[in-house]
Amino acid sequence: MYRLTSIENLAIQARLNFILGAREYDRFFIGFECGHIRGKTAHVFARSEHNADQIGSRYSTHVAIAIESIIKRPIKEVHVLPKHFSNSQPEI
Repeated sequence: MYRLTSIENLAIQARLNFILGAREYDRFFIGFECGHIRGKTAHVFARSEHNADQIGSRYSTHVAIAIESIIKRPIKEVHVLPKHFSNSQPEI
């Protein structure tokens, strides 16, 4: 599992802002954060369930491209969850 640094997160956010434009970025990506990469899957967090749904259904390819361009690793899948799941620990 690869955890992104705060600098990498900022770079991904900047790349998404560039790709989507400020207006679209501000609609859905304020509060967006990449959690970690497991294999070729990125686990990312949005500020609300609505935003997570919108990002997952409309922008997952854009997110994958932005992450790939920063960390230089292939991303084939993006899981988007609301931010309140970011502190949850998986049950074993």
